[in-house]
Amino acid sequence: MTSRSFAKAGGGAVRPLPKGTSSARKDGPGCLDPWKLIWGQPFIDAARLATAIDYDLMHTPDPDFRTRLLVRDAGRALRSFLGRRKFARWLAASPVGDRIRTILQEDLGKPGFRDIGRRLVASVSMTDIQQVLQLLGQGVHGRVEINIAGSVPTLIHGLTARPTDDIDIVDEIPPEIREQRPTLQKIKKEFGLSLGHVQSHYLPPNWQRRRQYLGDFGGIRAYLVDSIDIFVSKLSSKQEKHKQDLRVLAKKLDHDKAKQRLLDDGRVFLDDPSLRSQIEENWQFIYQKSLSPESEEKERNAKLAKRRTAETDVRRHSRRKSTND
Repeated sequence: MTSRSFAKAGGGAVRPLPKGTSSARKDGPGCLDPWKLIWGQPFIDAARLATAIDYDLMHTPDPDFRTRLLVRDAGRALRSFLGRRKFARWLAASPVGDRIRTILQEDLGKPGFRDIGRRLVASVSMTDIQQVLQLLGQGVHGRVEINIAGSVPTLIHGLTARPTDDIDIVDEIPPEIREQRPTLQKIKKEFGLSLGHVQSHYLPPNWQRRRQYLGDFGGIRAYLVDSIDIFVSKLSSKQEKHKQDLRVLAKKLDHDKAKQRLLDDGRVFLDDPSLRSQIEENWQFIYQKSLSPESEEKERNAKLAKRRTAETDVRRHSRRKSTND
């Protein structure tokens, strides 16, 4: 895939840090946490990681050993991924560039985060999508409306980082766009992106009511499909890449809203015998609990019975010990 511009990424949410890492920080621009980026995800967006390191060090005056080790290993990985020139530009622009340089020169021993480098990617950014739509919109006379689904909405919202080379339009690509062959070739060459399409029947009913306005670009009015609708649409998939997306999205989307969407508008998928078992299997894997209320009640009762048995055993042991004494 053609490498994309190294631009700062926003989004994400600060979560409690593990013990032994840098101290908790106040909310701020981007609210990025490097620990959340490096753990539990198959891909790490390079721009987001760089911004997270900046933000973390800005709010951690005296980082502990583990944090400095992360900064050093992540810095080395970014230098290799970006190349020395772009890496130097990042440090020059960073408000904590001098501190990063100092940490890179520290003798911290062996690497503690060896696999960061192989997971770094340059994800599609909001600016990339806006520029692509602007190029296409210049060739549209009048007004056409498109809805973007697939990986792009979750990528540009910072919810996932898996590389993609498609911009998936719901249903058909309008002929006013499809017929711009020279422009489409230019986009593929310069952005590494092609237009594709996904049928609307893969999305939960009423998805149009929840779509988000992206903007007007020349003759194109663009919307993004809601991220929870995309999550629900992937629950019936057997593809490994979609399972990875589900696992990553599950950590960032509201669990109760996702479940309610599935049980309401997504009921059409659950009522399909050919889809239900896969949906339940994926749900069980990503949340480690059953989707059906009946199964959840059974699991709770089993855990309660196990706890009561353990408590009874403890009491019996205590009585025996008292008797022997």
